[in-house]
Amino acid sequence: MNKLAADNPVGAFFASVPKHVPPHLARYYTYWKIFYFLGSLAHLSVLLLFWQTGVRPMAVFGIFSVATYLFALFLLIRGYFRLAFWIAIAELILHGIAATVCVGIQYGFQQYALLVLILLFIQPFYGTKMAVMMAALTLTSTGLLTIYALNNPPLYQISGNWSDAMTVTMTIMWPVFVLVMVLPFIRASARAEEEVQAAYGESERLLLNILPSSIAEKLKASPDMIADDHEKVAILFVDIVGFTELSERLQPGEVVALLNQIFNAIDDLVSKHGCEKIKTIGDAYMVVAGLPKPVENSEKTIAQLALDIRSAVSRFSLPGTDKPVQVRIGINSGKVVAGVIGNRKFAYDLWGDAVNVASRMEATGLVGAIQMPDELAQRLADHFQIEPRGLIEVKGKGKVATSLLIG
Repeated sequence: MNKLAADNPVGAFFASVPKHVPPHLARYYTYWKIFYFLGSLAHLSVLLLFWQTGVRPMAVFGIFSVATYLFALFLLIRGYFRLAFWIAIAELILHGIAATVCVGIQYGFQQYALLVLILLFIQPFYGTKMAVMMAALTLTSTGLLTIYALNNPPLYQISGNWSDAMTVTMTIMWPVFVLVMVLPFIRASARAEEEVQAAYGESERLLLNILPSSIAEKLKASPDMIADDHEKVAILFVDIVGFTELSERLQPGEVVALLNQIFNAIDDLVSKHGCEKIKTIGDAYMVVAGLPKPVENSEKTIAQLALDIRSAVSRFSLPGTDKPVQVRIGINSGKVVAGVIGNRKFAYDLWGDAVNVASRMEATGLVGAIQMPDELAQRLADHFQIEPRGLIEVKGKGKVATSLLIG
């Protein structure tokens, strides 16, 4: 605005919105300021034409009209928005009626109804019922005025070149005023549509960062609860070893930066293998293969993903050392229930014994190891290098035979 004021003071005057103008009236304020100013110029030009053609009553009326619009502009600047609005409406109607009675309908002064209707339906003060009522009265007055003009000769006759000048002036003036009145709202509508589209795209992006795409579509299509049984999926839990202790000696920014880099690397691998990230809790990360979209072999997929995660994370070094970051990984497969919970900050999650066991496999695992129950290890033995670990105590399960995925 400062640059505009420096380069174009007139433009700055029309574009400026004082602090006392409520935010919801800011756009209207600028619009009305331009409209009232142009209205005074338009009536001045018509005043001069009426003066030259000898229609002196309308010339005198034109002086009143110019003063009325300048007064409306003054009231607007002073904050009397509604009073200025109704003064402009009243002047349009009275000027249109007086001009039609004086010179007839051939110059189109009875078209004041068009401008009044536009003003009535783009004002922010009154509801639709009030606008419809005022529009009906305006159209009634125009209809009656037209009937009168068709059955009675005008009080004044304009002939020759001045008649042509009046016709050309009014022919140009009506479309210009319609454009001035409608264009700002067309442009505002276009901007609003662009903003809505941008906001929709951003909300879609954020939604797909929270939920799988198929679940997001279900959630948008129906308010019903989303809960599905899945007979055969594979689950992976990965936890960064010693991260709690590490975070105590690092600055908060360093903690978040390191965790973000590691999780971004895991995100890429999850996407590459066609798996679904479920959630992160602190420095733990949960992945599932086989839902919401099934994969050809969820167990092989999750095993290969586990190996790739371990390899990728080991390329990161602990801050201030050359030691690689290490993880514990637990995997398992089986039947689960999946669904969306909550209506605020909702989340897609899994439940079932298979999930609990996968979590226990990570919690009781060895540093740098990928642990799984023997039942899963037997099904993967033909495709991967497996090493038995033996029996371990698992909360809620007792002694469980486990194995380690080596490569």
